[in-house]
Amino acid sequence: MKKQNFNLHTHTARCGHACGLDIQYISCAKEAGIDLLGFSEHIPYVEMRLPECRMFYEQKEEYISSIRRLQNELHGWIDIKVGYEIEYLENHYEYLMQMKKDCDYMILGQHCKYIGYEYDCCCTDEDVLIYAMQIEKALAKGFITYVAHPDYYMLGRRSFNLVCAEAAHRIAKASIDYDVPLEINLNGFHYGKKIYQMGSQIVERYPYPFREFWEIISEYGCKVLYGYDAHMPIAFLETDRLDKADEILKGVPLNFIDSVSFR
Repeated sequence: MKKQNFNLHTHTARCGHACGLDIQYISCAKEAGIDLLGFSEHIPYVEMRLPECRMFYEQKEEYISSIRRLQNELHGWIDIKVGYEIEYLENHYEYLMQMKKDCDYMILGQHCKYIGYEYDCCCTDEDVLIYAMQIEKALAKGFITYVAHPDYYMLGRRSFNLVCAEAAHRIAKASIDYDVPLEINLNGFHYGKKIYQMGSQIVERYPYPFREFWEIISEYGCKVLYGYDAHMPIAFLETDRLDKADEILKGVPLNFIDSVSFR
């Protein structure tokens, strides 16, 4: 197990599918040995009004001010950052740049092709390549601190084929070219195991972390880190998440980093 004393992928109850107070996340993180905790709530979009998906646009000021207050009050006890988990959508680029002015960092969690088209529902071969292209374009802009669950496209699939491998290679190359770390996400387990076609074999496994994806990543030596993707405070104390990830990726030579540079 790679010991990591920071986590930059933390949600709050504002997204509608998480629970707990901001201070509870901080308390549990500190108990787990985390010295740097970054909150990265799903960025709100004006046109998206889904209370169980992400906070509304009008909640963003309260979110930022709440985390900033805790950042100041707890300075010296734990280092707190406030950010967003964003999707790279070209027609929202100026909006993303405007939102970035008020936060410390942004991580890229590419959940959709466009607003309303979610990759977890179904991700075709064409979608997989668009997903990779969106990540490439986002990293080229130079404002992404790291890529969250880069193997997320496997949630909307039931096979890993040559197109999936191509996407992994493209994501790895972009990670190297722009020096942006990739996250081994520790929240994919909550979806349960799915049945996947792997060549001539049928296997049961979690959608992510997906071993074949990370085997390709390891070939490039990309910087890698863990992300709890915490949707409840107690997640930081669920050490079985790390155990499961380590078991899935056992023997894969990954380049773990001890710190991250904010952009």
